[in-house]
Amino acid sequence: MNSAPALPSITVVIPHLNQPDALARCLAALAGGTIEPAEVIVVDNGSVRLPKEIVNDYPWVSLIKQTIPGPGPARNLGAARAQGAVLAFLDADCQPDPPWLERAAQRLQRDPDTILGGDVRQGFTGTGNLIVHRKVFLAVGPFKGLRFAEDRDWGQRATAAGHRMAFAPELIVHHPPHTASGLRAKWDRQL
Repeated sequence: MNSAPALPSITVVIPHLNQPDALARCLAALAGGTIEPAEVIVVDNGSVRLPKEIVNDYPWVSLIKQTIPGPGPARNLGAARAQGAVLAFLDADCQPDPPWLERAAQRLQRDPDTILGGDVRQGFTGTGNLIVHRKVFLAVGPFKGLRFAEDRDWGQRATAAGHRMAFAPELIVHHPPHTASGLRAKWDRQL
């Protein structure tokens, strides 16, 4: 009897800054998924209070700190510590649908060199739902810091190097709408 090849192992990297309630919902959504990630790395980026209590509820989640400001450096540190063959970047305020990781693993099993994500425009996809084989991430290089639109910059470097990005409509991640105060806080931490 032929058995299907094993799905690639996935590390989920989540940058976090002062969003404990959102992070709790994000991790609960991952816990309710149809497959478990190989690991989840939450990279705190200078929160007033580390989300230790939230992370401790999940033995497969580790918490590390990145002192360089910005989600790009936080994602880079998580990627550097990751053990999985695939990196799945997810924002702390996002909630993936239950089959998110399973669908990503199945798609990358068929096409391992493709970079998967949400809406792909102008050669990039948002980093709140970006899934890529580690070897491709390493070939493209790390995300840049706060002075850059990190997702656009990384995606355009990836496509310029010949890597293909694909819109994967089956990889559904819910992101709450931004409020004016939330956008202001996001902008202020980037100054």
